[in-house]
Order: sequence, then structure tokens, then C-alpha cells
Amino acid sequence: MGKRSILAVDDNKTNLQIIKQILEQEYTVMLALNGETALKFVEKKRPDLVLLDLRMPEMDGTEVFKRIQENPDSATIPVIFLTADGSEHTESGCLELGAADFITKPIIPRVLMSRIEKTFELEDYHHLLEEKIVEKTREAELLTLQAIEAIAHAIDAKDEETNGHSRRVAYYSRAVAARLGYKEDTVEIVYQSALLHDVGKIGIPDAILKKDGALTDEEYARVKQHTVIGANILSVITTFDHLPDGAHYHHEHFDGTGYPEGLVGSEIPMIGRIVAVCDVYDALVSRRRYKEGMSADEVRSEIEHGAGSQFDPEVVKAFCRLLDEGLAAGAPAAE
Repeated sequence: MGKRSILAVDDNKTNLQIIKQILEQEYTVMLALNGETALKFVEKKRPDLVLLDLRMPEMDGTEVFKRIQENPDSATIPVIFLTADGSEHTESGCLELGAADFITKPIIPRVLMSRIEKTFELEDYHHLLEEKIVEKTREAELLTLQAIEAIAHAIDAKDEETNGHSRRVAYYSRAVAARLGYKEDTVEIVYQSALLHDVGKIGIPDAILKKDGALTDEEYARVKQHTVIGANILSVITTFDHLPDGAHYHHEHFDGTGYPEGLVGSEIPMIGRIVAVCDVYDALVSRRRYKEGMSADEVRSEIEHGAGSQFDPEVVKAFCRLLDEGLAAGAPAAE
């Protein structure tokens, strides 16, 4: 690792030369006589630390500091204010602005070196802590993903005839989200949410879910509750945003005739609109105890017919284009 760089800003040339002599053996030192020059150094060189005179003509240290903070590329650079005004009011004002430290003039070499070393130690600690947080977050996400996969397998295992349904819906949903232009992390959320869209069926009795004949009105009302049950189950998982959306909204209709809330159009979260199309497609092409599976062409026609009423037209368009490109051929098979 090379020398750390420090930008010293002061309208007094003598002060700058003193700072340079104190620091140049340990650090790469840059000097600026005014605020405008300092900001150019910050933009082009991005020093590791700024020593900033508080009282300067034209642009004082407070203004320079604010402009450094306003730029996302330089906002994390630590700044130590330098001033001959050692009053408690001035010191507290600098620290309240967000400065890393405050040093009074005339500059004492060992004090300057000590304060800089302490500031860098604190910065290193913060970076280490951030790395640890990122590492722990990744570990938590991995555990969550493993739990999601286990839950999805449990859902499909509940009924042999629907084995693989959740994974196929998730597969289709991920492809649609990507086709619609969503970023990779959002596409992954869509996949995980779709994988668990039927988790609420865990709370529906098998006697209803596996019934051979038509459901009574009361039984159908129980089945419809799987959307709310699923959303409640998934709401306790906070690692991923919007994870419950697939479960909660995949039976909402674009025209407002769906359930559980009767939302219309863009009121329905996009994950719900995507999963709605993919869920119906897989359900209709799959064989069930109470029906034979429809052909892919027949299902495509049904889905296109439902664009604007049951389904979001943009989602339908993206899904059908993917079918033309062979999407269904790569879908996961039942285990």
C-alpha cells in the first residue's frame, strides 16, 4: 500500500510549508491556497484526508467543506479543520458540521501527526466494520435463500400433481422480469417471490386442495385465503424487500375483478402482475386430477385474450415473446 495523500488548504503560504515539512515523510502532501483550488484537487486527486483552514477569503472553509460533502464521490473524505480560533463554540460548530477533527493554530507537529493518525485509524475501523456488515448480510441472505428453497420444496411436496409448479413459475417470472428491463437484484427478488407464491396453501386443508370434484362456495372462499396467509407468512422475512408480493397479489386482475383486494392496473405491485401470468400459464398446461393439460398454443391464446382484463398487457407481451424464443423448453421438470 502506497503513502496516503493529504490535501492541506490554507491562504497562508507559511502555514502550508510548515504542514508539508511535518507530513511529507509519512504522507503524499498536496497544497492549495484557496477553496477553488482545493475543490479541483478533491475532484481530480481525491485525497485520503483534507486539512482545511476555517477562515479564508472569498470561499471559507465551511463552504469548501459543504461542497466536498455534497459530492457523492468525495463525501466520505475525512476533513480536519484548522483555525486560530480555539473557542469552544467554533470547535463544536465544526464537529457538528461533520468534521473528523479540529486543530488550533499555531500548529504543533506532534499534535497534527497524532490527530491525523487517529483519524486514519478511525477510518480504517469504519471500513473494516462495513466489510463485516456486508459479509454478515451476505451470510443472512444465503441462509434466507436456502430457507426459501426448502419452503418451496415443501409447498410442491404437499401435492404430487403440482410438483415443480413453484419452480416453473419462478423460472418464468425471472425471465419476464429480465425482459421487462429490471436490474439483476430486482429480477432475483421477483424469482424468490414467485418461488413462494403458493406458500399460503400450507394453511389450506388437504381435503379442499385435493378435492376431485368442484369446490363449494365456502371451500373456494377458503382457498382464496391462501393469498393472505402466504403474505402473512412471508412478512416476517425482512432480508428481501417485496418478498410477500407474489403470494399476496398473484390473483389480482388488471381490471380490478381479482382478489384479495380488488386492485386495478398499476395498483397491483409488478411482482404480482408478473406472477399472475406465469402462474396461469403453468397451471393450464399442466395435467391435474380434475383436468387434462391444455396445449401451449391454447394457453397462449387464453393469456393473450386476458390481456387488459385479467393480465397486465405489457407482461403478456413480454411473456409471449419469451415463449416464441423457447422459454417453456427450459422450464424445470417435476422432481
